[in-house]
Amino acid sequence: MRAKEGVISTSDSSVGHLVVLQGPGLGDFYFLDGEEFVLGNDPFRADVVVRDIEVAPKHASIYREAGIYTIRGLSAGEGISVNGKPLGDLGRRPLSDGDRISLGDSVLEFSQDDPVKAQFHEALNHQINRDYLTGLLAKNRFDEEFEHCLKATEGKPLSVLMADIDNLKKINDEHGHLLGEFIVGEVGRIIGELHSEGGRRATRFGGDEYQSILPGLTKKEALRIAEEVRRRVEEYAFMHEGTLANPTLSVGVATYPEDGATRNELTHAADEALYRAKRKGGNTASL
Repeated sequence: MRAKEGVISTSDSSVGHLVVLQGPGLGDFYFLDGEEFVLGNDPFRADVVVRDIEVAPKHASIYREAGIYTIRGLSAGEGISVNGKPLGDLGRRPLSDGDRISLGDSVLEFSQDDPVKAQFHEALNHQINRDYLTGLLAKNRFDEEFEHCLKATEGKPLSVLMADIDNLKKINDEHGHLLGEFIVGEVGRIIGELHSEGGRRATRFGGDEYQSILPGLTKKEALRIAEEVRRRVEEYAFMHEGTLANPTLSVGVATYPEDGATRNELTHAADEALYRAKRKGGNTASL
């Protein structure tokens, strides 16, 4: 059961949530709306991804029975403590509101029956980790997730998209920058809709340029996603305050490991593919 990151439900105030108070994922917020969740550093196998190299791929789980949440260890020899006390011989412990769980170098706080606190942590997580205009990941948070996904690939492919709005300058010159800003936000939301599962992540790289990571996708599979993003932008009606605009999008694709082994190498390769798409006249996806 994948934990919902930064999503609040008001239908059941007894549902618990986790927030990272210390460690690489500072501010990360997870809503525990389900029966069992795996905590670990592997974005492919964990429901609550603790981006900490000292945490095992599947380090612990939290399960819920009769409204009570219990944490148990999954990785032999890996330290887990609650409020500074190890789980002990039983390897499990019921959780109470305010309990602090230590995994590796990270500390997560468990809360339950406190919707006000949940809403506060959700809002704080959004401010820390999200781009204000598009709702996509903030650039620094995206870079951290990119690095973490590369470490967790274990031989699997990982594809990268670089996208750029083709004709935004012309739209700004003709209709003003407020319309341009609206378009940048809407294109980001279109991209975000296609990056809501499978460990996919996206950011506004800068200005009207976007970057995405697609864990587990081959170059051919990533090209289909790139083409779908391009098509959705082309068909979308960008109407703002009575003005209709028709921007298009160019997208470049690169894939680990054939196009690079590091974040910088893959970003450069995807950027080169983007410029090939631009040289073809734009409104296309290119390898």
